[in-house]
Amino acid sequence: MNYSMVKNLILKDWYFQRQGILLSLAGGAVSLGIVAFGGKPGFTLGLILLVTIMAMISAMTVMANVIGERENQTLAFVMSLPISYLEYTTSKILGNLLIFVPFWLTMLAGSVALIVAAPVIHGFFAFAIIMAVEILVSTCLMIAVALVSESKGWAISAMVVGNVALNIVGYLVAHIPGIRDGMFGTVIQWRPAATISLIVEFALIALMLGGAFYFQSRKKDFI
Repeated sequence: MNYSMVKNLILKDWYFQRQGILLSLAGGAVSLGIVAFGGKPGFTLGLILLVTIMAMISAMTVMANVIGERENQTLAFVMSLPISYLEYTTSKILGNLLIFVPFWLTMLAGSVALIVAAPVIHGFFAFAIIMAVEILVSTCLMIAVALVSESKGWAISAMVVGNVALNIVGYLVAHIPGIRDGMFGTVIQWRPAATISLIVEFALIALMLGGAFYFQSRKKDFI
């Protein structure tokens, strides 16, 4: 593994996305502020804005760092470097995750802090964490599809599927008895159903990223 080359490719992706990262952090902070101080209308509006910003930075980084390289005809140059398919795939997956995950963790920490600070919404603790991880699942789906297909159409389709799945999963999780029963309470609860939900989500992430490595390894060329 050429770790130096992988690191340089990751830093390249970070450099080109630095403005979007900063703007997304600012937007996320604003949305959390709306949730905290906007009352009941602000709570809903802030959450919608936060989810929208997270979906936006996910799509932006994947489109620019993966699909953009082929559309801008820079992929040929990248693959002319002393780098293998494994190193290229690693740099793309890690590069996108290292852009998205720190932002995601910051927003998750802010959301959890707001829930802990407001007893009236303590019951949303488990639901909020599960749905936050579902956003990460959707991001990994988009990364894997974009990387393997190298197609904007398929990447957009993956984004749409992820957004639709977010709503479906939200509905299903909110109706799981072990989670539903405490959602509108004033006590922070964590039931086995929440643990199982997280295990399933992280298993899906591992399956998608592992699948991306597998299908990339079967390609004859990358140009």
